[in-house]
Amino acid sequence: MQHILKNKHPKLSHTFIWVIFIWFSNSFSAFAHNGIIKDIQRDIKILEKTSNFEKDTTYINLLNKLGEEYHNYNLDSLLIIANKTIKLSKAIKYTKGEANGYIIKGGYYSDIGEQDQAISCFSIAYSKAKQDNDIKIILQSKNQLATEYMYKEEYAKSLKEYLKGIEIAKENKKDSWLSTYYINISVLYSLQKEYEQTILFLKKAMEVNKRNGDKKLLAITLSNLAFTYIEVGDLASADSDINEAIIAFEKLKLDDWLTYAYEIKATVHLKKNQLNIALIWAKKSNEIHKNIDQKRYKITLYLLLAKIHFGLKDYELAETYGVKSLEISKELNNLENRDEILEILYKIKKTDKCYKESLTYLEELKSISDTINKKNNIRELRILKSNLESEQEKEQYIRENEQKQLIQRSYIYISVLVILACAIIIIILKKNNKTQNRLNKKLIENTLALKKNEAHLNNANSTKNKLFSIIAHDLKGPINSFKSLFDLFNKSELTTEEFMQFMPQIGENIDSIAFTLNNLLTWGQTQMHGLVTKPNYTTIKNLVDESLKLLAKQAEVKSITATNNIDQKVVTWSDKDQIDIVIRNLISNAMKFTREHGEITIDASEKSDFWEIAVRDNGVGISQEDQINIFKDEETFTSYGTSNEKGTGLGLRVCKEMVQNNGGTIWVESTLNHGSSFYFTVPKTKKLLL
Repeated sequence: MQHILKNKHPKLSHTFIWVIFIWFSNSFSAFAHNGIIKDIQRDIKILEKTSNFEKDTTYINLLNKLGEEYHNYNLDSLLIIANKTIKLSKAIKYTKGEANGYIIKGGYYSDIGEQDQAISCFSIAYSKAKQDNDIKIILQSKNQLATEYMYKEEYAKSLKEYLKGIEIAKENKKDSWLSTYYINISVLYSLQKEYEQTILFLKKAMEVNKRNGDKKLLAITLSNLAFTYIEVGDLASADSDINEAIIAFEKLKLDDWLTYAYEIKATVHLKKNQLNIALIWAKKSNEIHKNIDQKRYKITLYLLLAKIHFGLKDYELAETYGVKSLEISKELNNLENRDEILEILYKIKKTDKCYKESLTYLEELKSISDTINKKNNIRELRILKSNLESEQEKEQYIRENEQKQLIQRSYIYISVLVILACAIIIIILKKNNKTQNRLNKKLIENTLALKKNEAHLNNANSTKNKLFSIIAHDLKGPINSFKSLFDLFNKSELTTEEFMQFMPQIGENIDSIAFTLNNLLTWGQTQMHGLVTKPNYTTIKNLVDESLKLLAKQAEVKSITATNNIDQKVVTWSDKDQIDIVIRNLISNAMKFTREHGEITIDASEKSDFWEIAVRDNGVGISQEDQINIFKDEETFTSYGTSNEKGTGLGLRVCKEMVQNNGGTIWVESTLNHGSSFYFTVPKTKKLLL
């Protein structure tokens, strides 16, 4: 329910503001209105048949709604309904229902001209709404209160209430109410004939209405603008705005607002001296007024009709409407426009040459002139006083706003400082965190490096121990034998012929020691410093031929046949020296574990991306258990050959590391007493080298 101030002004010589309260979001025709009342009454009767219906908030809300519908149509029932809803709401402590009841009751007193009673009711309604923090009723009651102060011509108090209402509407983002308050403040300025300010506030209201797409409030604002333009003599703007407003009111079926708009339209044409057109619009307003129970609004309408008919020289009708206007004015004890009514009646009777009656009206006019003048003087004094008070109110309002803005700015500054402090703390923490992370990372890196060094040292130590063990067991024996043999020879205990008989054995031992030393040195290098691989294109056949040539004496001793089946086209991308060691070790092992008159073959199989090299023998073979451990780094696999040849157990480990460094793999397939086949792969091209 929105309370909208509306200007009703049938004449231009004196500002006369009327207030109309719109009690629901849309008005309808009298037929539709009666239908709504009947529907509400039906719902009320249904509820009255239930138990404890008087304690039902729905029942109270329906009564309040009925009261809203009776407004402007049935004032007699309005007070009864208001008192009933207030009583029922108090009984069940229904604050919202009680507040609405007081608003309806205040509306009743306002319509019968009892402003003090109305102000009391609206003040109570505001107080009740504050208890529930019901923003809608707070704004509604505050607006009604301001309006009643305006009725009493206490303009400063009225402005104060309107300004508070604007603040509440802005805080709660209630744009429709904000527009309402702008319109009502414009009426205050219009009363004081400050039309520039009046238009300014109406245009503010229009901006809000356009933003929200509120067609009803936009049309109301246009109507009030049209009235104001009539006051300043801008009839073209007045006519344009009222035409737009009428179209909107007709579409929305807002009958009570149409009466007002039609009167403004009639006034525009009256001012232009287009009397017949003015009469059409005035009659349209009068038709709607027949269904509205608001006598005060008919005073200005009948005065308007009297003026139009007088201009058309239809003195009889002019007198009829003038008399009706005068009767209602006297009935309501309303002096506003009384002088205009008496003046038009005086002119009518004078024109009809009814001098006696015209003199009566003239005397009555003079008798109230002093009262009207006195009232006007009082009004002017009140306006002057209210202007001063209004300025003071505005200054106070501005000061309060400035104070609020200062507090808000203080909060903002404090918030900014807090945010900056938090940001600085966060930056420091992040910086410390970053430093800590960097130190932690460095610590982890150092720890890993230490662990790596520790592992390397452990491996080196283990390698050293193994080297010493091998030297002690595998090299010490043959070397001591040489030393003993040479000692005997030096002491002449062994003749030259006898010494020379040991030379073949000495040669074999020297070859064995040289081969063992070569493996030891190679393996030790890989363990201590890492193996540096320098791959290039390598022909495998050449390497096999060289190894067979070097091991020919060993093969000859055991009458072993060694066959190289590898073709010259077998070319790999590998480190020549490393693969040479692999081939020599595998062939040497094959000869060691092959019986006399045995056979060894070296073959190559081409695969898609690599060559598969195989060294096969028909020797003693290797058990399944030994095959599992033969290539393990932690295991040292040694055994004696068919002629008691002793190995270090390092050859195959060296082979494994060499093959892997060249991007290949190595494995064995063997059956006891049937021989062994050692395989390894080597890449064909450089892109496959890991």
